[in-house]
Amino acid sequence: RRLPKRGFSNARFRQESQIVNLKQIAELEETTIDPQLLYQKGMIHSALKPVKILADGDLKKAVEISATAFSASAKEKIEAAGGSATVL
Repeated sequence: RRLPKRGFSNARFRQESQIVNLKQIAELEETTIDPQLLYQKGMIHSALKPVKILADGDLKKAVEISATAFSASAKEKIEAAGGSATVL
């Protein structure tokens, strides 16, 4: 190759979220869940990085969850169980 490879890379600006599923949250016996609690339980690697809640699994009890982002179906499942989803 005689010319250097050049181009655009978005790697420096990419935001990676830490993923937590509803089935993992259902295993916890807490009613208020935030990134700090998820970090203490070992579900995420850092309490400072963004956390996204996905809808894999079901909730049986009302839980108040605060996270950086929620999938639309996860938010529906949380509210259907009587809980609340708060975006940080």
